[in-house]
Amino acid sequence: MSGFHSKKEEKTYYEQEANETDFLDWYQKQERPEYEKPSLTVDIVLLCYNKEEDQLKVLLIQRKSHPYRNSWALPGGFVQKNESTGESVLRETQEETGVVISKDNIEQLHTFSTPDRDPRGWVVTVSYLAFIGEEPLIAGDDAKEVKWFSLERSGHTLHLSNGEVAISLDLNTSHSSGKDTLAFDHSEIIVKAFNRVVNKMEHEPQVLQVLGKDFTITEARKVFAKFLGIDFKMIDHSNFKKAMLQYFEEVGERPVGIGRPSKIYRLKSVHSE
Repeated sequence: MSGFHSKKEEKTYYEQEANETDFLDWYQKQERPEYEKPSLTVDIVLLCYNKEEDQLKVLLIQRKSHPYRNSWALPGGFVQKNESTGESVLRETQEETGVVISKDNIEQLHTFSTPDRDPRGWVVTVSYLAFIGEEPLIAGDDAKEVKWFSLERSGHTLHLSNGEVAISLDLNTSHSSGKDTLAFDHSEIIVKAFNRVVNKMEHEPQVLQVLGKDFTITEARKVFAKFLGIDFKMIDHSNFKKAMLQYFEEVGERPVGIGRPSKIYRLKSVHSE
């Protein structure tokens, strides 16, 4: 196709209007350096917990442009010159979702570098993990929609859902099933993040940041239960408290209606990797 008035118009057409085959053909014809170098991107798994709904959630965007146009994906994008991956993930999160996080919220998860993970070519991504409270969302320029998806564990399967969209991930293989699938290798990234939390939460319970600055023992049990895929009542209150108090500090009490107030706690320290 010809008749474009600018490179920007041409880029917009192939990314947002053309079919994916034409997009990839156009993309491969763009000027390349003499020696092949990978592109660098970042992706972030943002987890929150809604106390009223007793629901664990993950933030996803619907892609506006090729590749995987209209598919759901993690927030992220290309790292700019003179920008670290940490700085990039903070910027991309705000630009694509309206959510503002700080470097203290994030921890680096894993670097994904499989050669064919992106149909545009050799693209390496550095993934991050963050725990926040549920916040209102604003879709940015690169996102068609942005939504919180509920996360429910059933055995070795992780179910993501929001309205008509339902995605199931195998926690052992990262394979997805159902009528919808995630873009790129983002199923693998989410499974990696979920399993990271499960493996660390009993000795590094930073996931409890989803509860805000303070929490009760019962609230902490509910969050742990979501990652284990069990009813929180199966986690013994006294044993849990005894095991976790080394990571908590008591900060006061919270009225709960009839009966004694519940003691509230906060994490002794919050650190990122």
